[in-house]
Amino acid sequence: MKFHLQLIILTLLVPGLAACHDSGEDDNQNASQASQSTAALFDRDMSKRGCEILTADLVSATFDVPADALKQMKIMGCRYEWSNDEQTLTAGITMLRAYKSEAAAAGWFANATRNRTAKEMQQEMDKISGQLDESEQLDTELKKSTAKNLLAMVENKAVNFEDVEGIGDEARVRDSGTVYVRVDNLTFMVTAYKGSKMPKPDMQGVDLKQLVAITKENAARWAIETAPQRKNDGIRLARVIVDNL
Repeated sequence: MKFHLQLIILTLLVPGLAACHDSGEDDNQNASQASQSTAALFDRDMSKRGCEILTADLVSATFDVPADALKQMKIMGCRYEWSNDEQTLTAGITMLRAYKSEAAAAGWFANATRNRTAKEMQQEMDKISGQLDESEQLDTELKKSTAKNLLAMVENKAVNFEDVEGIGDEARVRDSGTVYVRVDNLTFMVTAYKGSKMPKPDMQGVDLKQLVAITKENAARWAIETAPQRKNDGIRLARVIVDNL
């Protein structure tokens, strides 16, 4: 189960995924180039402290929901869910990483938040597909095929980012609503949404072959419709997280 959860989350975080695969090498290169860098502000164990950084009380205060009603999930960071009859809430911090230097973190951030055309995204998907073939974690054909099927679900459309002022040293929000943040040598991603629930698609007369396509279409349409709210909520939460670091 742990393998599948990691793979799903990494896939959903594209374009950050390609940058993450190479981040160790970039870390060493950027660290050696930073001859005048000071001691790192955050230590490596920050990657394990997602739920200490994003607490239920913090989410509760930010989005006005009862803390004891939040469902917590520790998936490559920390994520919370809540819903009632009319609304739903998701809030999370993922991909926490403290680099050896601020320069290394800045290098990763610049690459991960670079705008990409649809063609560039396809090239990244091809690169990741090759990395999946060589991955030691994917030690069976079933795991490899599952990984590639998940990767195929990611749309290779253009990805755009906008700068966000006043959050950490650098912050950019992706068109989907994910906020990428850098504070000194620490980087992380924030997602949040509080609003109406995703409407259920009309499945009347739908056969099994159409089921997956219709479900995917419905989810994609809802993601586009709610993107402005996701941006606003993500920026709001990211600002609170940084203020409380």
